[in-house]
Amino acid sequence: MGRRRIAGAGLQAGTGSGPVPAQRVVQEAGRSRVTISDVAARARVSKSAVSFVFNGRRGLSEATTERILRAADDLGWKPNARARALSLDRPRSVGLVVGRHGVSPGACSDLAGFIDGVGTALAATDTALVVRVVSSAAEETGAYDRFVRESQVDGILIVDLRTSDDRPAALTALGLPFLVAEHVVAHADEWEGTAQAVRHLAGAGHERIAIVAETGTLRSARRQKAFADESRALGLSARVIGLTDPSPASARTATDRLLGFKAPPTGILYDTGLLASAGMGVIGRRGMRVPESLSVISLDDSSFALVTEPAITSVRRDAYAWGRACGLRLVALLGGDPVAEVELPPAELVVRASTAPPSTTPHERSR
Repeated sequence: MGRRRIAGAGLQAGTGSGPVPAQRVVQEAGRSRVTISDVAARARVSKSAVSFVFNGRRGLSEATTERILRAADDLGWKPNARARALSLDRPRSVGLVVGRHGVSPGACSDLAGFIDGVGTALAATDTALVVRVVSSAAEETGAYDRFVRESQVDGILIVDLRTSDDRPAALTALGLPFLVAEHVVAHADEWEGTAQAVRHLAGAGHERIAIVAETGTLRSARRQKAFADESRALGLSARVIGLTDPSPASARTATDRLLGFKAPPTGILYDTGLLASAGMGVIGRRGMRVPESLSVISLDDSSFALVTEPAITSVRRDAYAWGRACGLRLVALLGGDPVAEVELPPAELVVRASTAPPSTTPHERSR
């Protein structure tokens, strides 16, 4: 297929199939005027994607750009100069869909800090942040569909990337620029934060440890691999309990299961402060104490770590800095500018009162 390019306000096509018939370029009398919406519908993309191409912005795939140009060519459409100016002057916006399919805080426990960081970066270029909170997979799909169908946003920020996730492919096909938040955070950051937690327990003398973590997300997969690899390197006995539903109820069930083993762990890592708090409830009901009987660590720092008794040792990551880095990359993506690397503060283990050397007395276990 030949290359098409934008020249001024019109199109030049080099498909190798001859000139474009005049009747396709000149609107027939009595026929309704072709609009950007018609082009978007024919190309199966958003109006924002069409605007991106005809405003000369980069960020869309070559295949999507070709599809848009072909649709405009077929319909005989070219952008009105005034509409182009208005399009360039209108405020840009970015969409963010936050899934609350349960009560898990998801990839970012400090969601407010993350959103604040994104908003701060976008505000510097008068780009708005449109947030949709959903409580089911169906609502999530509907939110993305409205973003595209109604041309509400110019780009999307994806959070909580799943190991099997169709959102990137779907948005690519729809021609809407997007950024995956988890791709902004270095793999090493998740790895090092989890490894610090494992090393802390090993340094205190623990030999049997476990992790209770969500399954199915890129973040949790990174953490579980770091946990397994670091435990193996230190010669620790390690168990992994995966949660398909990362809720307090699931965390309580997982904790009960771990404490029921003949040789239960003396230290448990939980994905979030919420899950750790739920697990500590089970530990207390079994007549055990944290950290005297069992050490507990959360792999995300949050308010839950401070309101429990004792306060929970946690891995702290700068959610604001992460959000700001995402916002800066989105601004560059939407403007077709080079993406500058943003240095994020490293993960840090904040030691509180929930960890201590293992008890020399056997665990008390309910029967």
